[in-house]
Amino acid sequence: MNERDSVLKEIVAEGRRLLIPCYAITLRNSRSYFLDAYFMRSLKVPARRSLMIYPPKGRVSSIAWGHTKLLRPAYSINEALGMLREAYLWSCEKRLNRAKAVLSRFRISLLFPVAVFKKIESDEDLVRDSELAGAIYILEGVFGREFLLSKLDVERTEVAHVEVSVSFKENNEIVVSSSNSSIARAYAWLYKNDEEFSKAFAEVLKK
Repeated sequence: MNERDSVLKEIVAEGRRLLIPCYAITLRNSRSYFLDAYFMRSLKVPARRSLMIYPPKGRVSSIAWGHTKLLRPAYSINEALGMLREAYLWSCEKRLNRAKAVLSRFRISLLFPVAVFKKIESDEDLVRDSELAGAIYILEGVFGREFLLSKLDVERTEVAHVEVSVSFKENNEIVVSSSNSSIARAYAWLYKNDEEFSKAFAEVLKK
């Protein structure tokens, strides 16, 4: 367990509750979603912004009761949509470059030993193709490719809040729970896998 997690575990020993702001949006196709209105900027990999789109479940009052901490939106709806479009274009470009790199390495492997090819293929700077594909699939499924390539637009927008509870298991694993299970799963995964998100999330819990 690293120092950050150790300190955080002491802070949330009895649990910590947050009211997370989301933009409740309705698209022109009448579909509704929640867009995270607080942590989207705090992600190391742009493709992971696609994980900040949730089904509209678990909406609660924006009034904080007891030990619940209320967070206010950290950016506008237009900024959120802009970040999602940017994530889509970034993911498409990275995936195309990834395909070109794999093809190039395959050609290299025809001339050099397989061991050299495997070493190059394990380059840590490459984002996993599956993560890029997943982001593209989610964003196209929500907004449609045509609008992602032009300009994202929504029919209706309002601010909603969803309660999230945070605690630690005995094995030091963070536990995130919420009436919106998609938010809980996304936060738990990002805390473990995205360094920038884990820092931002820890800072919120410390305050």
